[in-house]
Amino acid sequence: MLMKKIFLSHQGRDLKRGQIKGIALTDYYHPSPPPKSGFHRYQFMLFEQPPGTTLQEKSPRGKWDPQAFITKFGLGTPVATLQFLTKNYND
Repeated sequence: MLMKKIFLSHQGRDLKRGQIKGIALTDYYHPSPPPKSGFHRYQFMLFEQPPGTTLQEKSPRGKWDPQAFITKFGLGTPVATLQFLTKNYND
């Protein structure tokens, strides 16, 4: 799985207002599937950060293991998820 963006310490009240704040562990890269590679699935998962937890991750984008991250920091089940399919805009 390719990591797109991770935010930490984001307050729920800001999210409700559409204000994306917090500590970014990674930069955002928009979906960009290679030409003629068909549809690619993208997932966004929102977790509640356990109180007092400091999350740090130093993984290359293409080698990131989301399940290991979830387990390592005791994040449990996502409180919200979003999935979509997209393909190269020239296909």
